[in-house]
Amino acid sequence: MAEDEGNELEKSVDELNQQRIDLEKEINDLNLLRNEKLKSFNDELEIKIEWMDKERIKAIKERDNLLRKVRHSNEKSWKNALKMVGILGFLDLVVVPAIIILLSIPLQWIFVSLGLVTFLGMMLIVNYMSGTSPFNTGEIRKAITVSLITVYLAFVPLLTMGVVVFPGAQTILSNFTWLIAVVIVLYFATRPLEEYIKNMSSKK
Repeated sequence: MAEDEGNELEKSVDELNQQRIDLEKEINDLNLLRNEKLKSFNDELEIKIEWMDKERIKAIKERDNLLRKVRHSNEKSWKNALKMVGILGFLDLVVVPAIIILLSIPLQWIFVSLGLVTFLGMMLIVNYMSGTSPFNTGEIRKAITVSLITVYLAFVPLLTMGVVVFPGAQTILSNFTWLIAVVIVLYFATRPLEEYIKNMSSKK
């Protein structure tokens, strides 16, 4: 009887030892699997980090190139704009008066010519500097303002020096002065209003 109990106890101990061995094996397998997964995850993470570093460096280079292009483009735009302003000034100061004198056209037409040439020239210059394809209201407003001021600055000295003499010149000069004042006030007053309307519409 005691011998049977000893055999069963020994058998139970062997089973427990075998279970312990199996459990240790499973734990080792799980540890190996976990280590493999961690290694694989670390490898993927390192690859992603390396790729992100390359993309970041690439993005920085592209940004620097873009900023360089924009800077050069702005410099080129300003140079071209100054050339266009010089051409416009040459047309207003030399070409238009020369044509008026050579063709013996009445001197009063110089103001119409100056206004048209300046208006069209400023439209082209402002549109070129803004970089927009269609003409917008802001560009037209600037062109009208500059052309009217140009005509006014040409009209006042020619009239005061007696180069241009015609009936009602003083009345025209007085009304023209008021017109220029209104145009300047409206030009600077409509800008904040336009920005306010744009901000309100964007909030909606």
